[in-house]
Amino acid sequence: MSNKSEIYLDALGANISLSPQMIHDLDVQGFTVIHNVIDADWLAEMRRMFDMIVEKEGDLLAIEHHQEEKATRIANLINKGTVWEKVWSHPLVLSVCRHIFNGEFKVSSLNAREALMGGGHQPLHADWKQPRPDFPKVHLVNSIWAIDDLSAENGAPRIIPGTHNRPELPEDVLADPSASHPDEIIFACPAGSVMIYNAHTWHGGTTNRTGARRRVLHGLYIDRADLQQQDQRKWLTHETNSRLNPAQKWLLDVE
Repeated sequence: MSNKSEIYLDALGANISLSPQMIHDLDVQGFTVIHNVIDADWLAEMRRMFDMIVEKEGDLLAIEHHQEEKATRIANLINKGTVWEKVWSHPLVLSVCRHIFNGEFKVSSLNAREALMGGGHQPLHADWKQPRPDFPKVHLVNSIWAIDDLSAENGAPRIIPGTHNRPELPEDVLADPSASHPDEIIFACPAGSVMIYNAHTWHGGTTNRTGARRRVLHGLYIDRADLQQQDQRKWLTHETNSRLNPAQKWLLDVE
């Protein structure tokens, strides 16, 4: 990692010492779950802004990324309110990214998703779809922020521990990636929790069987040499750019 990267990451507070248990979970299972990351006031503002954006954008929701039947999606949150800035530049998340990547990285995108009644199920997948001749190099780290309580009943994500240590994609080795997996763990947690994971780990959404609200954020980070999911140079507004400090601009790769 270059001195410049080290300086900017330190400026962003990405130098938090991870506990031995957290390091074990990340290295062996491919993910860690942290509770009480979002305090009550911040959580309330996230919920308010999520619903306000949904109402404001209507049929145009997530056109910057992609829309999904039976799920509400919001894309490009980096440009949709100051409440989200503490998400993509959160010191603890960045400290975890620093450990997993063990090299230079940047923000790829910040989006939101809410599975609606009867929707949300996804086949098991890895977020990096390309072959991995450079295995075990890490190309992506993802974070799922629980804005509402998540449960097996309302469509919480599932993840298969240890699969970040496999070079194959689930669709290449599983008879039915949409089926339940014997090793799957459901990310059931109270609102305010965050799951951070090596995004080569197999995972997927499950069906919201009750219709209870299950708003989440997806904060995605990518190896600095790879292309962002959301080209931040293309989408960054003047308003957003004007309030960012040099370290944040570096993290978005818009400096």
